Amino acid sequence: MRPVLSFAAVLGLAALAGAQDPKAPAPRRLLFIQASGYLYVNPLAAPPDGAGPPRAAEQFAAALRVPVAKGNNQLFVLTDTSAASPHPTRAAVVSVLDSFCATTREQDRAVIVFSGHAIERAGGAFFVPLDGDPDAPATLVTVADVYARLDKLKAAQKVVIWDVCRHNPDRVRGRRDGGPMSEGLFKALTAVPPGVQVLVSCSPGERGLEYVPTRLQTGSAYLDALRLTAADEFARLGAADLIPVDAWNQGAAKTLVAAAVATGLRGAKQTPVAVGAAPKAPAPFDPKAAPARRFDLPEPPKAPAADVKAVLDELALPPLFEADRSQVGAVPFAPDALKGAAPDVSVEEVLKAAEKYPLRAAVLRSLQAVREVWPRGGKEAKGVTPLAAPVAERTKKAISDAQQLLAEAVLRLEAELEALRAVEGHRAKETRRWQAHYDLTLAEVRLRLVVLNEYNLLLARVRTETLPDLPPGAPGWRLTAGDKLTSRKEMKDLLAAAQEGFEKVAADHKGTPWEVLARRSRATVPGLRWEPLPAPKTTDQ
Repeated sequence: MRPVLSFAAVLGLAALAGAQDPKAPAPRRLLFIQASGYLYVNPLAAPPDGAGPPRAAEQFAAALRVPVAKGNNQLFVLTDTSAASPHPTRAAVVSVLDSFCATTREQDRAVIVFSGHAIERAGGAFFVPLDGDPDAPATLVTVADVYARLDKLKAAQKVVIWDVCRHNPDRVRGRRDGGPMSEGLFKALTAVPPGVQVLVSCSPGERGLEYVPTRLQTGSAYLDALRLTAADEFARLGAADLIPVDAWNQGAAKTLVAAAVATGLRGAKQTPVAVGAAPKAPAPFDPKAAPARRFDLPEPPKAPAADVKAVLDELALPPLFEADRSQVGAVPFAPDALKGAAPDVSVEEVLKAAEKYPLRAAVLRSLQAVREVWPRGGKEAKGVTPLAAPVAERTKKAISDAQQLLAEAVLRLEAELEALRAVEGHRAKETRRWQAHYDLTLAEVRLRLVVLNEYNLLLARVRTETLPDLPPGAPGWRLTAGDKLTSRKEMKDLLAAAQEGFEKVAADHKGTPWEVLARRSRATVPGLRWEPLPAPKTTDQ
């Protein structure tokens, strides 16, 4: 399916080349907000763009015939996949949304894309920016606030696209997400003001599909379907025409039927919805009018990069789970965030004089132990999943070998935990920097021990063949994140102690890299479970 559709998209984009003529541009604007490398919720799949302009946004703009010529560039992007774009933090999203609305003309067709997580909390609906924490509503973008801004906006057409509730079950995820589209979230997203048109990626009870990384496309199947539909259909639109939102939604829905096949998910269903109507009497198109004013994207506050990097380098650990794209270094810190926390001696000096710096040396040794043992354990389940049924003896042998490595890792981290606790009496005399290092490392070692023990328990169930029953046609099992620990009470108590430690670090060091690291680890869901693999599709499906 994908080569044909991609070829059609190329043809569609080629047909749009003339649309970028600044002498006769369509009065369209696009604000493209895409968050994927989340810190406190599950990351989402997205193609890495590197240092250049964000490719997905440019392709989307081309399909919509949004002017991007010099002197009339109406594409505005916030994404964490490109170094050329500001990241979609809450502050940036709110600032850019205000500027976008303030500079939009009455004759413009304004399109705003929100691609990321959306959640329902305490009766409210929120878009989760890159630095958003579901437990802290003040860090989220309120859907009602977005609609309040658009209600006041004077524009010929106002279109909002919610690409949300995405999920890829082929990847083990270790943090929370909002789950399938809830009735409350759907109601909030579709409660649009008069004159606003909205496209929602899926219906209640559904998830948004993601292409797996091995395929031609990576990321949101819904945004790809919208892009392909626009590239095929919008080339025939005149500059004065409104965007045919209902037809756009219908075309994308048809493409998503094929996308479900491309993802290899049996029974996957995604039903996008279009609601709202364009203004009854939109302002007429005036080709002689000056283009909408371009505004500067916000510059985030910047703490000294070398100081932030030094903290992150000292505390750097392997990801708790695979495919974790979260980047703490992408978070903007205030210039004075690390005031009073400068290093007094180097790490090398600490290690040379461990007797003089017992707490610091214990912290550094513990961090190094995690780095050395973690690739052999944790949530990296690629060596044993997917697990074919029936369980072969060679599989049990591989599981036994993996458990031996896990046992060694657990013993080493248990020793490091005891060493950390033994130097706790030195904490009060330490600097702010090393108190934060100590508290964070203590909590991190506890959390890693919980994850290793949980993983070991799940592997043991393979050897004893105490796995969930398989439905007809299911070829085996896969390891996935679970909301609850299956480990014994001792591990649950250890997890509680780790979480308490992370909460203390976050509270004591607000606005610093220590807070972000602590909140990120606190958001981890360390539980694991085996679940049946979907049955393969048959030729008549």
